[in-house]
Amino acid sequence: MILLPGFVQWDSTNLEEKFLINIRKGPEFASELPVTLKNLENFKLSNTIPANRLLEISGENEYTDIVKEQLELAKNELGSHTYYLNEKKSNIIIGRNMPPPIIAEIVNCTEKSNEHILKKAKHYINSGADIIDIGCISNKPNPERIKEIIKLIRSKHDVLISIDSMLPEEINAAADENIDLILSLDFGNYEEMLNLPKNIPIVILPTNVKEAYFPKDPETRVKNLFKLTKTLLSNGFKKLIADPLLETPISPGICNSLEAYFLYKKKVIENKYKAFELPMFFGISNVVELMDIDSVGINGLLASIAIELDMGILFTVEHSAKLMGGVRELKESVKLNYIAKHNKTPPINQGISILKAKGKTSQELPPISQANVILVDKTVQDYNPDTNGYFRIYTDNYSKKIFIHFYSYNDKLLQTFIGENAEALSKKIIQNGLTKDIYHLNYLGRELKKAEICLFFGKPYIQDE
Repeated sequence: MILLPGFVQWDSTNLEEKFLINIRKGPEFASELPVTLKNLENFKLSNTIPANRLLEISGENEYTDIVKEQLELAKNELGSHTYYLNEKKSNIIIGRNMPPPIIAEIVNCTEKSNEHILKKAKHYINSGADIIDIGCISNKPNPERIKEIIKLIRSKHDVLISIDSMLPEEINAAADENIDLILSLDFGNYEEMLNLPKNIPIVILPTNVKEAYFPKDPETRVKNLFKLTKTLLSNGFKKLIADPLLETPISPGICNSLEAYFLYKKKVIENKYKAFELPMFFGISNVVELMDIDSVGINGLLASIAIELDMGILFTVEHSAKLMGGVRELKESVKLNYIAKHNKTPPINQGISILKAKGKTSQELPPISQANVILVDKTVQDYNPDTNGYFRIYTDNYSKKIFIHFYSYNDKLLQTFIGENAEALSKKIIQNGLTKDIYHLNYLGRELKKAEICLFFGKPYIQDE
């Protein structure tokens, strides 16, 4: 076999036919050759698609195949532990051995404009969210606005919708609009909610929020969940989801809350509690939102815990700027870990990678002749303004676009460029002859690449910072 560089643009099929030998595309970068060669038995190289892209596609295809297989198995084991969220609208089943769907919350949704809600919902859906959550405000009930929001989202998107509220008037309003999922019932509000439709999935808590009761002991949490489960099942509710409550690291502490999840899984295999087994709710945002640590690694680790413990459903948000892109990170992390669980292997070399800041390959430094070295150890602070004008650069993490405004030195807007690729934008600016100042072009190239990298990471871009 002959491997061509992955960046070669043409189809090698004709060459194969002419020379009677396999001529296929290798990876786009030489540093990816070792990974490609190690995985040659796992996928067939292409005449048109770079090998590293094929490896990614193979992971996605394997995930899809596993889900299809598990979906068919789950259909034969439906019950209180495994069920359709809403069979009329979606084929999503939660429960045993299924990949957990992702709920993405629009925080303080009832106070947001329609434009903001639709923008956020579209972004979440494009990022892989399975359910859009209407986040309510505990001290500002607004049942009529909830009805408006449900109708608004459904007018634009075919997606499941949940409501995050403990207030009966808001939950009832959502139920009137056939909401797909309710968060949440506990010992403080369930008695007022016994007339809810019995086929709506409901998250249950081991708390009594009305009386500020929040048990810390894992044993008590699990006991309370079983008690509430028994009560609601006896009242005809068919689709319940248990939330042992995931808490923030350090204070109040994540380990204690994880112990409650572990304990729940141990208890439900006992004969005494088998009838009370429910899918579990994993509130990932309680962790990732309250840590000043990049979200991608946290999402990856929490996804591995979720898959190991066979969680039923995951809940997250992108409320603050530092969490931009978190839904996609979580979705990809679920896929990676789900494939690994099926293959009974650690979540590595599965054809899906969520590495961003770091990578698995490196480049060797060539020999350096000291005779030809120029040491540059200081930043030149001199600045000579370009008489043609100046550039202002912005990014939008929702559209994944870079915006460039070119102004004259009397602040008149002369030209605007919009794109997503730093190299393409740089070349277009050069072609338009806006400036021939090489120092200005050097600066522009640096800033555009920074902007492109920020879009990749979901990081806020601020020019010159």
